[in-house]
Amino acid sequence: MSPQPRLIRFTSRISLLALLAALGAVTWSTPAQARTPGGVIGVGYYDHQGPPPWVDTACKYTAVYKPCHCPPPTVANFDSAMGCSNESQAWADRDALNSCTNLCARAAKDSPGGGNGNNNGGVAGRPGGSTTGGISLGGAGTLAARESGGYVAFVPFSLEPIGHAEQKEQLAEALVEATSVPWVFLEGMGESIQWEDPKGSAAFVQAYWSDRGAPNPIGHCKHSLQVSCPLQDVKLGDSLQVCSGESDEDAQKIAETSCAPLRYDALSRSWNTWGVFGYHHEGPYRAPTATVLAVGPQQFLGFVPSSMEAMGPYEDWSKLADELLERTEGTSVWLAGPPKFYSAKE
Repeated sequence: MSPQPRLIRFTSRISLLALLAALGAVTWSTPAQARTPGGVIGVGYYDHQGPPPWVDTACKYTAVYKPCHCPPPTVANFDSAMGCSNESQAWADRDALNSCTNLCARAAKDSPGGGNGNNNGGVAGRPGGSTTGGISLGGAGTLAARESGGYVAFVPFSLEPIGHAEQKEQLAEALVEATSVPWVFLEGMGESIQWEDPKGSAAFVQAYWSDRGAPNPIGHCKHSLQVSCPLQDVKLGDSLQVCSGESDEDAQKIAETSCAPLRYDALSRSWNTWGVFGYHHEGPYRAPTATVLAVGPQQFLGFVPSSMEAMGPYEDWSKLADELLERTEGTSVWLAGPPKFYSAKE
């Protein structure tokens, strides 16, 4: 395929940013360090109802951060946050504030308008060089167009932008440097996106509905392909278009690894996330890597961004959480679904 300028048409968009806005910040250690018993790190709740009783009794040290008011237009199912630790009061104090910040960012993604309404597609871009194929969206930043002109960049769990610029390509590279994630979510850029790629190594992936036709690739796309992707159940289209300036092999690897993280992102918007479970460790922050979802009393499903299949159902949610942590080599997972379902059997 000969290189030529192309435009991409947004027949619809999904705020993948919100997903990324929704990724939480918890401390990271190596998997070998993370094999001590895990526990609840933090929860959000309404003050007049109090935290889930089973959480309160399970925590040796607790701290409350209130009011935990998320910036509008976020609609949250909590107004207070509690930090929980069985190690020290200092950890509980730290995680009370962290829980408020992290859960507010998560709620922003789930709120009406947080995903741009009933959108059906979305775009993620890799502005830099090769990533040896594949796509990794966890912890990625978001590049959004401003109504007044130019662009603004956000990193996960930050309510303030890290910068503004007139050139989206430069700002996207700054996001990659800030997050250490090679992919960036592109949001609110109209019906078409032009992209300058002087290095000839950028890549993009877009979800779309096949019955509306495949969009044109972004920018100077030398290698593009379309693949089916079973995303219909989450209103995210049923196909993917992948574009790579590097090679056909790079485009193919991206296509093979895109469906699962896009589906995980879309599904998570309806899960009513309210807590974080994991391990306390010093070191750089890392986002929760999976989700435990309560679907009934003592009935739990596990979701990871790299798989189209849910784990479970499990009766013991803490066992599922530990297995998710081991599978993803992470230090925390989201807790979602009705908190009452997590209480012990009577």
